[in-house]
Amino acid sequence: MRLRPFATASRRRPQIDDIGAAYSAWSLECAAVRVAYGTWACAATRDAWLAFVAYCVALDREEHAADAYARLLPRAQRRSELEVTRPLTRLPAPFGAS
Repeated sequence: MRLRPFATASRRRPQIDDIGAAYSAWSLECAAVRVAYGTWACAATRDAWLAFVAYCVALDREEHAADAYARLLPRAQRRSELEVTRPLTRLPAPFGAS
């Protein structure tokens, strides 16, 4: 009896959850940037500087969230490629191959 696939899947689940959470955080920060930009674009002259500062802060937060999300993706991609290619090495050679 092999329990390895289940063990691998249970180890991958937190990683998938982390990626989902990071994407969600990035998506929320993108929405905040859109709102902050709209506020800045419609701000009265006397309030424009404060709206611009809020927009810059929103951009910084979005960049941080994007970086966190991007750091998780290469690790997940490498893992997925290994999980696909490893079983392929166990396949028998095609008929007539030397």
